Amino acid sequence: MKDLSATIEARLATLPVKPGVYIFQDDKAKTIYVGKAINLRSRVRSYFQKGSSDTRLLFSKIVEHTAEIEVIVCSNELEALLLENNLIKKHRPTYNLRLRDDKTYLSLRVTTGEKWPRVHPIRSWRDDKHTYFGPYSSSRSVYELLRMIKKFIPLRTCSNAFFDSRKRPCIEYEIGRCTAPCVGLDSEESYSEMVREVLLLLRGKDKKLLAILKERMAKASIDQEYEKAALYRDQIAAIDKIMEQQNVHEHPHGDCDVLNFHQKGPFTSIHVLLVRHGRVISSATHTTRTHDDSPESILAAFLGQYYHGEKYVPAEIILPHAPENQELIEKWLGSHAGHRVVIKVPQRGPRMKLLAMARENAEVQAAANTHRIEKQETISQTLAEKLGCNDAIRTIECYDISNIQGTLNVASKVSFEDGEPDTDLYRRYRIRSVKGSDDFASMEEVLRRRFKKTDDRDPYPDLVVVDGGKGQISSALKVLEELEVPSLLCGLAKDRLRGGSHTTERVYLPGQSDPIDLEEDEPASLLLQRIRDEAHRFANSYHRELRRRSQLVTGLEDVPGIGAKRRRALLQEFGSVKEVGKASPEELSRVQGMTPALAQSLHQFLNSPEEPDVEEEALEASIDPHEVDSATESGEPPVDS
Repeated sequence: MKDLSATIEARLATLPVKPGVYIFQDDKAKTIYVGKAINLRSRVRSYFQKGSSDTRLLFSKIVEHTAEIEVIVCSNELEALLLENNLIKKHRPTYNLRLRDDKTYLSLRVTTGEKWPRVHPIRSWRDDKHTYFGPYSSSRSVYELLRMIKKFIPLRTCSNAFFDSRKRPCIEYEIGRCTAPCVGLDSEESYSEMVREVLLLLRGKDKKLLAILKERMAKASIDQEYEKAALYRDQIAAIDKIMEQQNVHEHPHGDCDVLNFHQKGPFTSIHVLLVRHGRVISSATHTTRTHDDSPESILAAFLGQYYHGEKYVPAEIILPHAPENQELIEKWLGSHAGHRVVIKVPQRGPRMKLLAMARENAEVQAAANTHRIEKQETISQTLAEKLGCNDAIRTIECYDISNIQGTLNVASKVSFEDGEPDTDLYRRYRIRSVKGSDDFASMEEVLRRRFKKTDDRDPYPDLVVVDGGKGQISSALKVLEELEVPSLLCGLAKDRLRGGSHTTERVYLPGQSDPIDLEEDEPASLLLQRIRDEAHRFANSYHRELRRRSQLVTGLEDVPGIGAKRRRALLQEFGSVKEVGKASPEELSRVQGMTPALAQSLHQFLNSPEEPDVEEEALEASIDPHEVDSATESGEPPVDS
């Protein structure tokens, strides 16, 4: 146990005998640990007492690196638990269990509370008259499911404002993706039958839905309505495909989450099974480094982070062990979910089979995840050595500026933690004060806004990377020194030939005239390249979206010679602008009304690097391409405007 500083001793002497949260910070004012206590004075002082009975490695590391202690008094232990979870989410402390891939999964909402329901993705459940399904851990599977529904069960997808304003059918009706109830071309009875089909599909009643469709197909065939029979045949094939992709293990109870874990050395892998309507709909493994923590404390910490935010909480959570403070956690989850939540530790029966399945998956994924984490930690340490830093570099932010001839100036911030993108901390900025193309001034503005001293400021990263050389470094350093930002700074310049040798990346550090050369295939170089390229992509995607919005176009209207009839024919043939862009000029030329020259022009236009694939970018970022200008509460990359 090291000798305590005067600051720590003075703080320990003034701790209150009340419930609350304590925050340990290092000499750079970085939060390294957050905890809660019924008695702050007793709990915090126990860390620093010589001869403490708690000999965990975690305690000694916390004490070794703590330079300051802050406490926040709460009225009760439940309030302290909630605040602890919020602070861990905000500060991402070094020695707390950190859930790397924590996020709010996508759910589906069928607006059954409306006269003409629609189905669309959503991240937070609300207490309304609509019907919710999920959450689903894979956003791609959700969008693929939506595409299938839209193609074979043509419910409306438009907003209520658009629906109410229609005087004639839109293009969705023309290409067979909607029945146009907005203008009276479909009856309530017929539309309600389609809604019933969607609900059966989402509830996992695939066999019942298939029986209905097969009966309709047979009747249409007998009545010699072969086009209708072919449509039912395609619907059956699509549902069969969905059933193949889903995990169809059925269980004799409804909604629950099942958690089990596998520990090996300093790593713990926790696998979560999401069971909805008696069916396992998705699963995910979370691997983290732990510090001599007990299984009970690991589960308690995991539950606090996993269900933080607006994530759906089922009525039952199945665990292999009772977590620490089980009653308190159940109370918190119940208040968070708006209904009673029970944590169960089964000893026999079907729930034990679910626990065994979760443990098996955790064990299978543990080796790969542990290897990935250890490899990334090695890269972080190597990068720190290259940049002359004593501590490993775990969190990195990279900034990029994008404009065309000084118009629509935007910037991006991407954040990586342990070598993986942390999209919760992605930010997009509209440049406010700079007119024209001045990247240096734009970088200064962005960094001032990013690091301004506010209560909701994102935590400091270990490393700030700017896309550029000495000029960008000077602009960035000016701001970081002014705002007393403790992060390391470097500039990353693209490759060029120097002295007859080729270097992939040149890393500039403040105060050094010569850059650090990193070899092309060096892991630290590859990591920086990946982060820089991601910042560039993110800035350009925002810039392109703003251009599209400013021009009020949907994509095909920009091409000379592509009028309404040709647009309709193209969309009817290929289904979406994305699929039109994938088609070859020969395939495009076979569409009615298209000539070879026009097909070539369209193909070049849609595949130009200046044109975005908005739908694909939205899937990758799990955001709505029509809402990129507003910050959301779902943890998606917001715009700092």
